Amino acid sequence: MHILVHDLDNSIKTYQEVINASGSYLLEKDYIQADYITACIDREKDYPTGLLMSNGIGLAIPHANYQLVKSDAISLVRSSKGVEFGQMEDSDLKVSCQLIFNLALSTSNQHLTILQRLFALFQDENFVENCQNLSYLQVEQLIDQHINN
Repeated sequence: MHILVHDLDNSIKTYQEVINASGSYLLEKDYIQADYITACIDREKDYPTGLLMSNGIGLAIPHANYQLVKSDAISLVRSSKGVEFGQMEDSDLKVSCQLIFNLALSTSNQHLTILQRLFALFQDENFVENCQNLSYLQVEQLIDQHINN
């Protein structure tokens, strides 16, 4: 699985722009079809993926149809200011997300497995803090170590 990590440009303010940015990194590497980005944005409208963790950190996990994925990847974008996503449990509520894990997975079975691993990792405050503060390469290695083992 490929892991890409980027810091978000502070001019990006909406979840649509975040998904476009994270998807563009996946598209640049030819890990997804171009339609995947639009599919993520459309899915987010109906099934928001924002999560407010107990430590106050906001996370989002946008994703879309596995049939639009060429090669398994996670594109993590980090936002210092946070970007508003609808909350997973209640779409009327909003959560400011500092970490956005855009999942591009080529099978539905794998999708569930990766989501379960991520949810477990999100409970670990050290993991979340490391994702926010370490270098791109260190975060890529950290996620790879936890997801691919």
